[in-house]
Amino acid sequence: MPAMNSKSSWDFRDNEELVASQEYNEEGYIIEKADFEYLQLIKEDIERAYYEFGNIRGEKYTDLENAHYSITHEESNDLRLHIMQKIYQKTRFHQNYYNTAKKIIHLLCGNELAMQKRPGLSINLPHNHNDILPIHADTWNGVSPFELNIWIPLVNCKNSMCLYILNRGNYKRKIKESKELLRLTSDELFNELREDLTWIPINYGEILAFDQSLPHGFSLNEEKNTHWSINCRFKGLHTPYWDKKLGEYFMPITVKNCTRLGMDYVHPENWV
Repeated sequence: MPAMNSKSSWDFRDNEELVASQEYNEEGYIIEKADFEYLQLIKEDIERAYYEFGNIRGEKYTDLENAHYSITHEESNDLRLHIMQKIYQKTRFHQNYYNTAKKIIHLLCGNELAMQKRPGLSINLPHNHNDILPIHADTWNGVSPFELNIWIPLVNCKNSMCLYILNRGNYKRKIKESKELLRLTSDELFNELREDLTWIPINYGEILAFDQSLPHGFSLNEEKNTHWSINCRFKGLHTPYWDKKLGEYFMPITVKNCTRLGMDYVHPENWV
């Protein structure tokens, strides 16, 4: 990214936005504090659905970090689907999610937005190979590069509990140095890039905004606690959508009045 003092005279972004953009552009991600009031509401909804899953089975469940004492490896996906089905029934969850990360979303993505209809929930039990998310970049599979991924941990994440990413500098270097990497299997690609990957430690109360066009994923959780996180994509309402369409995958959430009037405009042809 060009130095801030060399920006175009037509670039009217303020210093706070420029600083956040510079960090995001250099690393491919940025960590910011969540709005804790709304974050707590998100977590409470997920905990409620988690405990309900236990009640269905006639069991008393532990807290999120110790979920591996309550559920088996084979049950983790059933639990994840149950929670997702519960929390997405009302848009209250989506509104709380947006408000949790509103400041950084506005700084990096704008304020007339579309939001992913069904955010993704990750539950990674210790030593559960089924919970590994192979290395990938979303744009390799038809996802628009105009999107911002807001990733929120529900527990403290360290070491192998963390999301890993190939930061932007290493990504650009690998593109120049290596050929035909996408012909490799996921395991081969992970091993090829492993020394250049960054595992991002992050605590509950923080949010990670990252560029999903950079290779990323989850490795095997080798820690003692269960990993819980949720991720959701935001994009400028009027930016290109690629395979994930508005009204299907994305929903408009902050449509401004002039846009609404423009969409409803009817030209008075009978006056001509």
